Amino acid sequence: MGLRPDLRALKKWGQNFITDPSLLDKLVRTVNPQPQDDMIEIGPGSGALTRLFAPKVKTLHAIEIDERMSEYLDPLKDEIPSFTYEQADFLKWSPPANLKSFRLMGNIPYYITSSLILQAFEHHERITDVHFLMQKEVGKRLVAPHGSKQYGILSVYAALFAKTEYLFDISRHIFYPVPDVDSCFVRFSFEEKREVSPEMEPHLRLVVRTAFNQRRKTLRNSLKKLIIDKDRAESEFDLNLRPEQVSPEEFLKLTQIIIQH
Repeated sequence: MGLRPDLRALKKWGQNFITDPSLLDKLVRTVNPQPQDDMIEIGPGSGALTRLFAPKVKTLHAIEIDERMSEYLDPLKDEIPSFTYEQADFLKWSPPANLKSFRLMGNIPYYITSSLILQAFEHHERITDVHFLMQKEVGKRLVAPHGSKQYGILSVYAALFAKTEYLFDISRHIFYPVPDVDSCFVRFSFEEKREVSPEMEPHLRLVVRTAFNQRRKTLRNSLKKLIIDKDRAESEFDLNLRPEQVSPEEFLKLTQIIIQH
């Protein structure tokens, strides 16, 4: 479903609408919605994906920041009983208490991709899986191995908080307006057994963010304000490493060492 000609996509919200029906069908097949699913969609826009997903799931609730899209979403709400939506910013949204477990999907704006991913990770205990259509460059960073130039904060989080799969590339030419970069489709699956405990999580985030914010420095220098007993820490971990040389599992180990000391 496209926009009427006088309703322009807004650059301030990174709006790029899918124009290829075959891609929409492929996205549905890949996500594989089930009748028992409660699903949250970020940025439904004019409802192209929503129209395909909503009849296949128990509930689909969409978060849309652009009030103009009510022109398309209100009729859809009347047409499909399983569909509801609200005008809100997902970065400020929290799941309602009665929504115990849900699946998350969205064609997300390029300019806040990283923020949206981190926001999704914050709710990982209640999310079954996430399917995001995102900028290809960010998708590659998510699955980048340590030691590579693309490896960074998102790479560590994606490895420790989820099973992350880079599913397929998407050409820029199936969007309107056509963006400057290509896209990809990525899946995050959250397992019940996770490597990072709730108690460890904020400490890990602080260590990883602090290290990569000064990625040219060794850990000894970038983390000096966090490491109380440097001698003991150095006896258990090589602080001469730079952050891109440290695997996600090693970042978890380093965080445990810092907390213990």
